[in-house]
Amino acid sequence: MLVEVLTDPGSSAPAALVGEPRAAERVFALAGPEAAVLAAAGAAYRADGTGCGHGSGWFLRRLAAHLLTRIVDRPERPLRDCLADAVAETAALHGGRCDLARHGAPTASVTAVRVADGRLDHLVLGTGAVLVRRGAAAHAAADPAGERHAAGARPAAAAADAVCGSAPLPGVHTIALLDGGAGPPPDPPTAVRIMEQAGAHGLLAHMRADEARRNMPHAPFGAVLLRPR
Repeated sequence: MLVEVLTDPGSSAPAALVGEPRAAERVFALAGPEAAVLAAAGAAYRADGTGCGHGSGWFLRRLAAHLLTRIVDRPERPLRDCLADAVAETAALHGGRCDLARHGAPTASVTAVRVADGRLDHLVLGTGAVLVRRGAAAHAAADPAGERHAAGARPAAAAADAVCGSAPLPGVHTIALLDGGAGPPPDPPTAVRIMEQAGAHGLLAHMRADEARRNMPHAPFGAVLLRPR
């Protein structure tokens, strides 16, 4: 498995709420030959002492690490259950001083894949997407609810809302996890073609050029590209 991981903070934008995370803390990714996780900050976070003081960067890193560990260590466990475990484990790390039920506590959109036993499993919760090219066709798996869904501190809700699927791995040429960007992403065949020719950085350059043409800010963006051998 060839793996490429890219996270780009984009350009800074004015904070919508007190303590909204810096752009560099809005996307985080982990990947290896067996699994990949991409997490992007969800609802704006308030670091004003009334909810959680850890921050979105802290939340993304721990949620992604817990999820990747679960996915790899428990290959028989459904991805939505792995996500519920990761949400619960991350919530437990907050401690009693964080009010996780308060609006403004950190949340994240989550995209993940697992390659095990000749199958490709995927999970999407929130704004991300999983792109897969099999033969000449490229398709995307996404969460129809988009930004209305996110992983926060409720394991059961995250598991129930996640869009999951599984398919045979043989015949898969390219797998990509994407999240972020200010403008609409390229259609799946175009995005896959760009990444196969120029890597995740090539897709980033394409999206930044499109944002510039639209006079849009460069929003945080993350991508994980996997190429089964």
